Amino acid sequence: MLADRFRLSIEALDYSVSADDAIRLDGGAWGDAVIGQPRALEALSMGTIIRAKGYNVFVTGAPGTGRRTAVMRTLSAYEPERLELRDAAYVYGFGSPIAPVALYFKAGDAKAFKKDVHGFIENVKKLVTLHAESGDAKKRKEALEAEWEAEENGRLAAFEAELASDGFRVVQLQGEDGQTATDILPLKDGEPVPFEEFQAAAEKGSIPEADFASIRQRYLAHMDAMRLLFVELRRGRAGLEARLSELRTKALQPLVHAEIDILSSRYDDERTREWIRALERDVVSRLYLFQPNLPERKQRPPLSRYGVNVLSDRGGATRPPVIFEANPSYANLFGSLEHGPDGQGEGKAAYLKIRPGSIIKASGGFLVMQAEDLVSDGEAWAAVKRVLGSGGVEIQPQTGPMGQIVALKPEPLELDVKIVLIGGEMTYDALYSADPDFQKIFKICAEFDSTMPRNDASLREYVSFARKITLEEGLTEPSPGGMAAIAEYGIRLSGYRDRLSTRFSKIADLIREADYRASLAGKETIDAPSVVEAERVRSWLADLPEEKIADMIVSGEIILEAEGSRIGRVNGLAVHDRGYYAFGLPAVISAQVSPGESGVINIEGESGLSGEIYDKAVLIVEGFLRSRYARRFPLAVSASICFEQSYTAIEGDSASSTAVYALLSAIAGVPLRQDVAVTGSMNQMGQIQPVGGVAEKVEGFFRICKRAGLSGTQGVMVPRQNVVNLTLSKEVLDAVRSGDFSIYAVSTIDEGIEVLADRAPGVMDAAGRFPKGSFNAMVADELLRMAETIKEFKE
Repeated sequence: MLADRFRLSIEALDYSVSADDAIRLDGGAWGDAVIGQPRALEALSMGTIIRAKGYNVFVTGAPGTGRRTAVMRTLSAYEPERLELRDAAYVYGFGSPIAPVALYFKAGDAKAFKKDVHGFIENVKKLVTLHAESGDAKKRKEALEAEWEAEENGRLAAFEAELASDGFRVVQLQGEDGQTATDILPLKDGEPVPFEEFQAAAEKGSIPEADFASIRQRYLAHMDAMRLLFVELRRGRAGLEARLSELRTKALQPLVHAEIDILSSRYDDERTREWIRALERDVVSRLYLFQPNLPERKQRPPLSRYGVNVLSDRGGATRPPVIFEANPSYANLFGSLEHGPDGQGEGKAAYLKIRPGSIIKASGGFLVMQAEDLVSDGEAWAAVKRVLGSGGVEIQPQTGPMGQIVALKPEPLELDVKIVLIGGEMTYDALYSADPDFQKIFKICAEFDSTMPRNDASLREYVSFARKITLEEGLTEPSPGGMAAIAEYGIRLSGYRDRLSTRFSKIADLIREADYRASLAGKETIDAPSVVEAERVRSWLADLPEEKIADMIVSGEIILEAEGSRIGRVNGLAVHDRGYYAFGLPAVISAQVSPGESGVINIEGESGLSGEIYDKAVLIVEGFLRSRYARRFPLAVSASICFEQSYTAIEGDSASSTAVYALLSAIAGVPLRQDVAVTGSMNQMGQIQPVGGVAEKVEGFFRICKRAGLSGTQGVMVPRQNVVNLTLSKEVLDAVRSGDFSIYAVSTIDEGIEVLADRAPGVMDAAGRFPKGSFNAMVADELLRMAETIKEFKE
């Protein structure tokens, strides 16, 4: 048969890894190096080392290629030549209580500063206590208080004497609420009497109305005088307190200044020293807050103004911080205000309740996030861009749980942070195209490859990875044959016989599942059959739709022939991708022709069931017909192409060559083999182009043939460029080896004709004619006849 020269040998399809190779390359489990990603690692290195503005990193690549692991390992291992980390803290803003001041310290000094400030406040408490308990201070205080009390008592006595001479007395009355109040009552027989009695006596006529009015008038005058006296006494008491405070300040100010000098001498930063000087002024002006025996409710809130809220502490750090934020909301990124049980931020102490977000925790180092999670929160994404543009972050307190708004505006914090986003290629492309800011702040793109070259070095890394997983997770140790089978799975996963997959999460899953299969079988190692069984079961768990469609084909519900020959009918191949599982199945493509001028009619397109790429492929088919067969006469054909029993959308061009074979068969009236399924794209010159999912397509047709019974003549025809993608299962390879199934590789439509029609296609001569009796001559002759028919019909 003419097809034999296009049949692939088992050697051309072999991609096996031997147990001897696994033994030779087994160096044990070693290191945490990222495998097979030199391009991505170089990009990460650039983004890590270049400190210029905008050199943040966006990491792309297929899931499971170890992007996050590689990023975290690379960043965690980074050791800069000079480690310049800073601590940051918020302190009370003495000039503006609602604006906490940001201070910066050398790594580890923020906690020391907090301790020093606390020590200073405690020392001031001791100084105030010692001063209050000293003999001289007590004497001065007692003397001043005695002097004032004498004056106060004298003035009160004089006032009471004046009242007595006018028939009145000061009394203390208790109200219904238990509170006492000072009042003045008139006297009757030397005893105070309520006004109600005098009023009642006046109403009864017991006393003249004029006498009662006089009593009332004198009462109001005395009340005014008492209120004025009490005001003067309060002013006098305030003057006494001011005098005592002045003496206290005069005595303690030098001592407080000495303590401040000690505190200030420990810190070189001028901004910190400026705040310490403000602290001194505030403490000196509020020494009364430090008095002993002051009620706790009056002491604690005012003294909380002297706290230090450490936001970032780099003490003991030997490398820049690396933070992964799993939930990049605004509050988690930029910080929040911790509200009390009542929902309030506790007034002037609110600055102590500020909690840093991950972007602050990562200052001086790296913040890693999933791009899609961040971008989905518009507020957080906009704020991140502002931070990367300005180099500062402003913590904006959110409303409390009961809707309260806290009047707090902390000073923006200076940041030096690198952001690494991990996301898909579509996300990167969309942001790069639509967001001008993105281009300026993410200048590095680290692309993770899903495959790597297959060689001794990469196979050695595979063996090492398998060893590492089994050691870390306490799994059964793989045998050399098991190691080889794991590597072969990596080859199949890559989709190339000369490459290995870098989707190590899937490799690790296979190892775990193979360990489970080995344990069920009571094996002491993960051998090759355990790996094969794990892979088989994984496919079986996901292939229910494939099985149901295969049942319909075998039962005849879906009409498909896998033997014999038919005119205008070819078995094409399609891939059904469920995301986590892809499988191939045959689909009948048929063609019908007649004389006419409609050209090639795409039935799927007319029905609205085809995509743009498939529509383009049909136009390419028509262009091929004109280019090859209609140079000497017009193309006068009406042809229809259809995916039989297909009721869902069709997309892609992988069936374009199949459509051409069916169309040429219908035109020439030459039957084509039904036992050979076809896949392959084509161009207008008749060259076959590679397609995707070729291994799944071959295996899908093989399984259908196997269920119906292998005849020994069945096979699949694929583009020659796809031979490298034929990472076929052991079952298919065994069938090829035994001659029960064949794989044909072709480069042109003519070569495909040889396989399907078992006829020489015929090569066009200089006159534009094909050899008589050849397949192409039959097609050309029939098209010429159709053109003449149309011409005669028009005449």
